[in-house]
Amino acid sequence: MSPAEPAFWRSREFSQPPLTAGTIEISITAGDGAESLEEFHALLEDLGDAYDPVGVVEEILVQTIATTLWRKARVIRAENGEIRKQLDTAAADRALPNSDKGNFDLAISEMELRLYNAENPTDQKMSTMERLSAAQLAQRTLREHGSGLDYLSVLLRRAKSEIQSQGFISERLRKKIFSTVCFWDYGFALGCLSGGPGRGGPKDSLSETETSNADLLAIIENRLERLGTFKEYSVEREKLAADAEGKALSLPSANAIDKLLRYEAHLDRQLYRAMDQLERLQRQRKGENVLPPLNINLEKRN
Repeated sequence: MSPAEPAFWRSREFSQPPLTAGTIEISITAGDGAESLEEFHALLEDLGDAYDPVGVVEEILVQTIATTLWRKARVIRAENGEIRKQLDTAAADRALPNSDKGNFDLAISEMELRLYNAENPTDQKMSTMERLSAAQLAQRTLREHGSGLDYLSVLLRRAKSEIQSQGFISERLRKKIFSTVCFWDYGFALGCLSGGPGRGGPKDSLSETETSNADLLAIIENRLERLGTFKEYSVEREKLAADAEGKALSLPSANAIDKLLRYEAHLDRQLYRAMDQLERLQRQRKGENVLPPLNINLEKRN
């Protein structure tokens, strides 16, 4: 008798417990996901005390109940594993497409409204309004993620720096700002577009230019503060979206649920059958009148 075998087997009249190999092999005792053979034996002994089996058949049925319950516990662990597979990679799975979306919007903004190719037959079928709507959508979504907002902030800081250092915004930067914000802040875009050299009239041109620069710098500073607010909104929105997605992933996938439910239903049938058989045997042993089990044949007859 192995010392690892449950004590209740040793208290019986049998020299060897039935299906000893089965009781050992039911537990995974090595590698990842190893199970405790001692815990299984403790379960087996508790069931033995509860059912108090007599004879080999009752002993085997108790063991069948124990192994089935042990396997049902694996269903819960498997369900947890399926959920963890989704949750553990959710942050990365969400960050990658978000990054791609941000880069896509940035790439479109760098095209400076050049969304039409006369040599492309598909583009020839698009109206001007459709092309402008696509550009507007790209500009709007650019403000929905951190990378886009950072890009916009860099453009405005560069414009601010150029005004302070050289008194005007370079032509390239003016066009870039206009093509990036014109559909959601046209007045500001137009102001930046007119912020080149040679502003003001022939009289008192220096004073007028300085006044114009001061006004433009104040507007740029205001838009930078607004972008900072948008950045806070973006961080909070992403946090809430990630939390909601994590909760939505608290269930396994449909395929995993189907597999787990089928396996658990199979184990439930085994468990109830073994419990019913054991109850009938014990009642017969006690001299009770036990009716034969009801068998229903659902096969079609010709």
